Amino acid sequence: MKRFLVVILLMVALVPASTAQIPEAEPPGWEIGWEAEEDEIIIFELDPDTYAFELILEFWIENTYLIPIDVDFETEFGETFEPVQVDDPGKVSIPANSNESFELKISCQTSCALWSVNSGGYLTTVDFTATNYVADQEQSSQEISQKIQPSSIYGLEVTFEPVSNGKGPKINAGTYETIDVIVGLTGNADDAISKIDMSFRGCPQMNFDAKDSGLEAGTVISSTDSGNTKKGSVKLSAPSSHPDKTCKFIVAVTSEGNGISYTGEVEFVVEAPDVKVDDEDEDESTTESSDFEVQDSSLPAISSLLCILTVLLSAVIRRN
Repeated sequence: MKRFLVVILLMVALVPASTAQIPEAEPPGWEIGWEAEEDEIIIFELDPDTYAFELILEFWIENTYLIPIDVDFETEFGETFEPVQVDDPGKVSIPANSNESFELKISCQTSCALWSVNSGGYLTTVDFTATNYVADQEQSSQEISQKIQPSSIYGLEVTFEPVSNGKGPKINAGTYETIDVIVGLTGNADDAISKIDMSFRGCPQMNFDAKDSGLEAGTVISSTDSGNTKKGSVKLSAPSSHPDKTCKFIVAVTSEGNGISYTGEVEFVVEAPDVKVDDEDEDESTTESSDFEVQDSSLPAISSLLCILTVLLSAVIRRN
């Protein structure tokens, strides 16, 4: 009997502890979330030429109500990107006590340069808002966000200044001129010069000096640089024996990002020294000679009458 009473007392004592371990039932509701892990940045691929892309984000909606609910969506970006098209599932119905998965498609087919290095929107956030309706009556809204980032596209271009009518500065033989070599970004990511080569075409006598230009292997070009470019001055010099000729200055840079070499060239003219000095000397000597002849021929000539008298006088004297 005593044992029985002890068992009953133990059971009564354990009842509150057992009750405390039973989880409280959560009230019914609904929830939305991304399939991607929290704080993950989604990288999407850009076409390297047009920057076109298509990105699909997967999300889920859980409905723990005892009745189905309708959900509608609205998408916004951290910045306004007009060329981007958004394709959401539209208004959907979620059955009671179910979990459904859907897709949000974001794409751009034309005028997609907003993802270039000049856009300032390399990394952005998609704000996705879902609104719950019951019997066409708005009940509540939930918002989820996802950071997205385009793939890196690398590229460089080489231009020159000053250029007039498609040609660089004219160089006189025996002198030099300075030209600015400009290396700029054409992709959407910072890049660097892994190799740089300079040469001439058609004018092997030409020389260049780029030691103080600031353009060398390892030079980083960033979107924070002025115009997304790096500029360096190069001295082009022509020896005094250089003939009149049209030449080309060629600069080739290799991208560290993609390993591709990009070339730029500028045409310029070298003019030989003017050789008009010899012609002037010849003209002067001719003029002096001509003046002398004129002065000599300007002396008074002997008349024919005087010649006849002289002959007759000589004849008379000879006879005597």
